[in-house]
Amino acid sequence: MARPKAAEPAPAGFLPVEYIGKRASHTDYGTRIFWAAVGAVQLVPEAIARKMVSVNHDVYRLAEYGGEPTPAAQAAKPQEDTQRQELDMVVQTMGKEALGTYASTHYGQSLDKRRSVETMRQEVIRMIDQYGAP
Repeated sequence: MARPKAAEPAPAGFLPVEYIGKRASHTDYGTRIFWAAVGAVQLVPEAIARKMVSVNHDVYRLAEYGGEPTPAAQAAKPQEDTQRQELDMVVQTMGKEALGTYASTHYGQSLDKRRSVETMRQEVIRMIDQYGAP
């Protein structure tokens, strides 16, 4: 009779995290790691995984390692971060009129031009975070 194969350990520095939330798919806002479905497992850096599981125990739980590759998002993240940083710098240089036009053009939202330019910048950055970069 063959012995069952022992579970393979996760790569060093990573823990498998299962998404158990209510949405059909999920992207973690802090790490930008994507879970395609409820029950999907992704490898997450160990320190972040422990925090995710302890703070959001109704959304994530530790799982058994099933041979998942280390996150491809980690390799692609520097380019994504650079693009996001460039967009943030552009938003920081915009005035009220430009911010209003940007929000209207890309997100179909109108900004209250009576507000301060800093408040308008924060609203545009919130739209970018919520809806994604145009």
